[in-house]
Amino acid sequence: MSSLAEAAQAQALAAAIDAVGSDAHVDRLVDVIGGLVPHDLVTVVRYSLSERPEFVTHRNYSDAMIAAYLDRYYPHDPFYRQWREEQRPGVVRLQAAAPVQYVSEFLVQSVITDELGVLLADGPGWCLGIFLDRRKGRFSPAEMSRLEAQYPVLAALHGLDTRSRQPNFRRTAQPPVTGQHPAQSPGAAAQDRVWPSLSARERDIVGLILAGHPTAGIAAKLGLARGTVKNHRRSIYTKLDITSERELFLQYLDATRRRS
Repeated sequence: MSSLAEAAQAQALAAAIDAVGSDAHVDRLVDVIGGLVPHDLVTVVRYSLSERPEFVTHRNYSDAMIAAYLDRYYPHDPFYRQWREEQRPGVVRLQAAAPVQYVSEFLVQSVITDELGVLLADGPGWCLGIFLDRRKGRFSPAEMSRLEAQYPVLAALHGLDTRSRQPNFRRTAQPPVTGQHPAQSPGAAAQDRVWPSLSARERDIVGLILAGHPTAGIAAKLGLARGTVKNHRRSIYTKLDITSERELFLQYLDATRRRS
């Protein structure tokens, strides 16, 4: 990093420190993170263990795609699903095994080829995700390492802001949306049309899978052992002649499109 870049980064960090506890905190934090790695777009999303994500802010992004994300695609967001399953902050990158709806539909429509995320604890049950996106090419291991090296500073800075907030604070005016998302979690009647061979319990599990819940979360919600949920998954896949969760999503999307 050149001396000019280092000076600019120091100024961005100073501004972020001054903004702790204010409405400008997230934007100044984005300035610091964005100054570390070249990028084309920025999106900031707040993930919850029990609610639909909050889309906090963005730079050079499409309002139409934000609406599509909140309406349809967020259950397929691999970063959201990872947070709900592991609740582990840190620097993460888009994985090759990300759900097909997120990669082939959402990212393609957003003209994004690669994505790096900085996940920060943001109050009980919440995570703030700051994502850098590229329209061409991929982020290098060195760029990810640069973010990882600065992560303790970013987490400490954000922690100061989080501790300054009131309990159950929100970062947007979006109303909370709890429970299963209707577009991805069909009711019994809809499932009966799409998958008449499934039992009632299997339909419960399919609904939770489509709502984005991992195996551990499904087990907790239904009061089952993880092994029991895994056995039900195998039975579901066998009955539907599929081998993966991705194919389950595709079956449901294909069926709903045919009916629309």
